Amino acid sequence: MVVEEEAPLHGDLLETILSHVSLLDLVPASHVSKAWQHAVASSLLDPARIKPWLILHLQSTRNPTATTAHAYDPHSRVWVKIPHVPTFHTCQLRASNSNHLYMISPSKLSLSWDALNVVWTSMGAPKVWRQDPIVAMVGSHVVVAGGTCEFEDDPLAVEVLDPKSGKWAPCEPMPTIFKGSATATWLSVAASDHKMYVLEKSSGEFCSFNLNTMKWESPSELRPEPSLLFSLIAFARDRLILFGLAGDANNATSLRLWEVNCDTLEQKEIGKMPARMLGRLKDTNSLLSSIGVALAGDFAYVYNPSNPKEIFYCDFSTRICEWGSIQNSIVSDQNRLDRFIFTCSNVTMDDIKAIFRSESGRFKNNLAVK
Repeated sequence: MVVEEEAPLHGDLLETILSHVSLLDLVPASHVSKAWQHAVASSLLDPARIKPWLILHLQSTRNPTATTAHAYDPHSRVWVKIPHVPTFHTCQLRASNSNHLYMISPSKLSLSWDALNVVWTSMGAPKVWRQDPIVAMVGSHVVVAGGTCEFEDDPLAVEVLDPKSGKWAPCEPMPTIFKGSATATWLSVAASDHKMYVLEKSSGEFCSFNLNTMKWESPSELRPEPSLLFSLIAFARDRLILFGLAGDANNATSLRLWEVNCDTLEQKEIGKMPARMLGRLKDTNSLLSSIGVALAGDFAYVYNPSNPKEIFYCDFSTRICEWGSIQNSIVSDQNRLDRFIFTCSNVTMDDIKAIFRSESGRFKNNLAVK
């Protein structure tokens, strides 16, 4: 009897097959042979893979050291559990600029800005003790503002960390328009290579801090519509995007996106959430007075902070803003009281390989999402 050998996979056929394989599974596939390695590299050029991952950090409210991290890959539509590099999360995890995590204590400030937030860098704490400051990476510098202990320090104090010297330097305080709301709870922050932009989430008061001059520029109002009750800002590549929720807490009427000209502050509407999705975002068991946004590139995830069971995404890379949604299978009745912190990153093969090489082991608990 003659046994026929199966024809090997190669060329366009292999690349087509690999284009449907998850990023996690491409790592072992790249080690099969040089031909497969080339096919994997070609499959990574598929535009469908460019969509950023949503990272969910779950922290226990009773025991801050009990934290887990999960990631959603929009290409394979799968949630995976991220193995953690050992880190002592003794303080509250906080997110800044959509893809940065930080923790602050009287003795140190710890930051994580890699794609999957598994690498942490610790530095000395700012000179002024802060509980809930805004934190931004402006170029290679770290800027912290506000968030001071009540009645003890200037609530508008600003400090900048020089990465070369490792020392904090005091700067011009925040404008007085932020005096009653100078905390991360009330302020949204976005950063470019040389500026930090700050928006008061409810009033629309807006200002920027220029790292080159170490000065604040003239305050203004960023409020394209009078009925906005809550706003957030974020950078999409080199574009400043404003997310605005209109209406009131009892009846949110729209969620819209504007591109903002950083020089003139002119706003151009680029998208609006469909009414049927807004209805699901509201959640019948809670009032919708705020939204959460995690963004990378021209792709954003939007969620209801009080109940992130369903997460909506928006792709505004073209003239037509495309919307969709995913189910957050990480949320359950058992962890509803815990803290959910979202970040968003463009994850590459190198990021995945770094996890495989780490002592933490492998990605675990794949949860398929239809």
